[in-house]
Amino acid sequence: METNESTPVATKLTRVNGTPVLLMAYGSAPTDEEEGVRAYLDDVLGHYRGATATDAEVADLKARYEAIGGSPLYDVTGRVARALQNALDRGKEVFDVRVAMRHSPPFIEDAVRAALETGANSGIAVALAPFASRLTTEAYYKDVEEASEGRDLTWRYPDDWNLHPQFLALWERLIKQALEETDGKDTVVVFTNHSLPVPNLNLDDPYVAQFSATAKELADRLGLDRWSVAFQSAGKGNQPWLGPTLFEVVGDWISQDAQDFVIAPIGFLVDHLEVRFDLDVDAAKMAKELGVSLRRTEMPNDEVEMVELLVDLVQTATARAG
Repeated sequence: METNESTPVATKLTRVNGTPVLLMAYGSAPTDEEEGVRAYLDDVLGHYRGATATDAEVADLKARYEAIGGSPLYDVTGRVARALQNALDRGKEVFDVRVAMRHSPPFIEDAVRAALETGANSGIAVALAPFASRLTTEAYYKDVEEASEGRDLTWRYPDDWNLHPQFLALWERLIKQALEETDGKDTVVVFTNHSLPVPNLNLDDPYVAQFSATAKELADRLGLDRWSVAFQSAGKGNQPWLGPTLFEVVGDWISQDAQDFVIAPIGFLVDHLEVRFDLDVDAAKMAKELGVSLRRTEMPNDEVEMVELLVDLVQTATARAG
């Protein structure tokens, strides 16, 4: 079985007197062995259902990891953190960048504890999620605050950045690159985002509005005539999830004689299961069965523009703290 040698299990901050910077992601099974998959899934289901994983659920997730050769999340987020550290080291301020995960090691609470052990009295925490929601970004930041409760450590968080110029420029480039590989101007671009359970969203939750605004801005910049938004990777259960699904959107366009699609998963920043399996395996299988061409963009990962965006978010939050 594949293991992720680059799993960033250590959370001790190493820059002396450096302001801690937490890059927070959802998490992933550290390995695709059953024990690691079960521990990760138990943590996820414990948060959202108050339940533990069944053998069938563990086997299903394990099979998906195996289909993509193991989760790339640890490797990619580690590269992003190192690139961000190198970029910040060129400035006057001293920062210490670490990865923290919500549902797998290194857990957010452990990263906060490590920051406390250094004597730091302030830090920056950035959720690697471009669209704000009480179920995504706010949940990460709540975990940080709870782990710091009663201690002299103040955290700063970035403002909304779904329309940040560098974020838009990066996705514009990635989509252009994908479109250059298509057959012609009739290609449909489908912007995707992770679905969320509708009953758990507040009426004023900004998630859908921010996703829609970013998709429209990118479509305008690219001069797209044929585009849609879709939600992917919905969870199981009887509750309704945000839609339309990618399958539904592609089906609607096929009824209008569309045959060529580019998927731009702008709700995601790095390669992980929802990209490598849900799009590269599941959606690709759907496209083959429907007899259409479907390709996706590359992901931001540790691209220069992505790192520059994170540098700006950290520096802006730091300046605001001053």
